[in-house]
Amino acid sequence: MSLDSRGQASAELILATVIFMVIALSLIQLVSSGMDKTDSGNLGQVRMIGESVAETINTVYINGPGYSANLTLPDSPANYTVYVYSNGNLSMSYHNNNITIKLVPARIQSFSMTNNGTPHQVKNNNGTIQFT
Repeated sequence: MSLDSRGQASAELILATVIFMVIALSLIQLVSSGMDKTDSGNLGQVRMIGESVAETINTVYINGPGYSANLTLPDSPANYTVYVYSNGNLSMSYHNNNITIKLVPARIQSFSMTNNGTPHQVKNNNGTIQFT
């Protein structure tokens, strides 16, 4: 049984297409893996920023009434938002991921901040943490 020239060309074209698809899928997987690592790194950086914000809020609370501190969120390649809830939790939001950090103060004003360079003042007003 012998293949004519058209059948041979079709078989070679199918083989070349399969090889191309395997190479393309491998490259897509490699790029996707690299992007996942970047997102994981950014998420870790956002968590460290959240821990720093929580430390500032806890320090203001522990130092007593009248104590205040200035807080400016650091610029980061990741766009994130900080939410402070009146139940004593701080939440960092980044790309549909939320990181929750428990705060020491029981009385705290709800507040949200973004990393746009705006300075905020955290103040202990007779045991209640307030933001301006």
